[in-house]
Amino acid sequence: MSDNELTLENCNARLQEIFAPFIQTLNLKIESIDDQQIVMRMPFDEDLCRVGGIVCGQSLMSLIDTCMVFVCYTGIGGFAEVTTVSQNSSFMRPAIAADVIARGRVVKAGRYLIFGEVTLTMEGDERVVCQGTSTYAVLAGR
Repeated sequence: MSDNELTLENCNARLQEIFAPFIQTLNLKIESIDDQQIVMRMPFDEDLCRVGGIVCGQSLMSLIDTCMVFVCYTGIGGFAEVTTVSQNSSFMRPAIAADVIARGRVVKAGRYLIFGEVTLTMEGDERVVCQGTSTYAVLAGR
């Protein structure tokens, strides 16, 4: 097995290695990865909540953005340097006192741009909390 293979172990290791320290405080974990979908978990933490016990939008948008990096890797077929070009987030209901589950997928993978979407739900509740669409640029490593 190569260090560039998109295994669960390699992806979770990369999650700990390349992201900014504040992303590490979210305690994200990739639960599954294949060529169709990424599933990532953000454990509930009161430190991520705003008034009223609602998980703040900034945390949710960080989860979407981080999940999209791994969505890009599936579109590319391995690790590469990628960066956010655009992200649009639509908040549909609050996430309260539960882990947030991100499910991301490639919409279209071009030569230099990858389009994807990430849907957030709360653990045990399939109603959509937030829907994010993103465009990423492939910088190197493809």
